[in-house]
Amino acid sequence: MRFRPRNHRDENPEVFAQLVKTNPYMARVYDYPELLIPHPTLENFQQLWDSKKENVPASSGRVHLEIGCGSGRYLIEWAQENPKDAFIGLELRYKRLVLAAKKIEQQTISNILLMREHGEFIDEYLPHNSIDCMHINFPDPWSKKSRRKHRILSADFLTKMHPFFCSGGELRFKTDHLEYFETVTDIIQNLETHKIVEYSKDLHQNEYNAKNILTEFEMLFKSKGNPPIGYLKATAQ
Repeated sequence: MRFRPRNHRDENPEVFAQLVKTNPYMARVYDYPELLIPHPTLENFQQLWDSKKENVPASSGRVHLEIGCGSGRYLIEWAQENPKDAFIGLELRYKRLVLAAKKIEQQTISNILLMREHGEFIDEYLPHNSIDCMHINFPDPWSKKSRRKHRILSADFLTKMHPFFCSGGELRFKTDHLEYFETVTDIIQNLETHKIVEYSKDLHQNEYNAKNILTEFEMLFKSKGNPPIGYLKATAQ
């Protein structure tokens, strides 16, 4: 059964007040109503998403989705470099969402919409043939074998999402967990729906790094000795 977080602010203000004492960012996510949806529904998503796409040329604008956008460094740079494209950033942590929204507002970026939502449920909001590029950077690897079923990238997820990709749509994936990287590589190679077109087990030492946009995690890794990072780009067939 689909689980949706409770909207305590509207449903139970007393509980909400107590929760905010522990995590003030639970209240601050409501400070950016034009670019951040704390409790998405199809209706409120569609309303804001339509406004973001107004400035995107229908003939040339692309739609990007980042699952786990953190505090927005990667997403914002992509949006700034591609002002004719539209971007959706999904994140669950309140503080990261607030930090991302604050940056977007300060830099007056108009082509990004943030949502507090799980990546597994993006199909509830978008129609088929609507994603040009899906970005997944450093997701939780769920290292223990008993927990690997929770990994976002799986054969089931990619199969379910395939109809939502435009023809030739891209999946871009980065991780420092090389076992996870190899597992995802094997999954994609065994699917007829995707084809790997760029691949590296050590991105920062590879030619692809010239166009690489760093995430917050990568900035941290570079300060700690720059461990190898797996990167691949696959296209939907």
